Amino acid sequence: MKALVMASVVLWLAACDEGNPPEPPGGGEEPPADSGPVVPTEVSWNGISPRVRPTPPLPPLVGSADITYVPEGARGLSEVTSVEVRLRVSGIVGSASVDAEFLAPGPAAYEKRTRTVVAVPTQERELVFSLPVAATNIPIHGLSGTWEARFFVDGAPLTATTFTLER
Repeated sequence: MKALVMASVVLWLAACDEGNPPEPPGGGEEPPADSGPVVPTEVSWNGISPRVRPTPPLPPLVGSADITYVPEGARGLSEVTSVEVRLRVSGIVGSASVDAEFLAPGPAAYEKRTRTVVAVPTQERELVFSLPVAATNIPIHGLSGTWEARFFVDGAPLTATTFTLER
């Protein structure tokens, strides 16, 4: 009886294919080594597998900035009421944080502003950042010279531009 049970177990184990790949058609030949990776596909209800399409790459994050003095044509500390920087940005996916840093002439940042932008990658968004000049510390402390406006999207550098306030 013991021998019969042992023979049954051996036959049962021999018939089990669990964990073993199915034998390829053509009598057990191995597929060529350079056949490439197998891309899994879902089989639809009618047995036809749809083609797997690669996801197109996202457009790059692009930004450009333009400077406008208010009033137009003014450049002196006593004349300029504000400086407007228009940032055009495209390539944002979903929601992103856009930071604008205004750097005064010298080593330190003067002011930082943050805005949240929601867009799809193919949309271009325009943001206007205004730096007040009149009745601020800028003319009081004589912060004339070349200023820089730097822009970041989610902390990554995007673009920068400069403008000049004259004495």
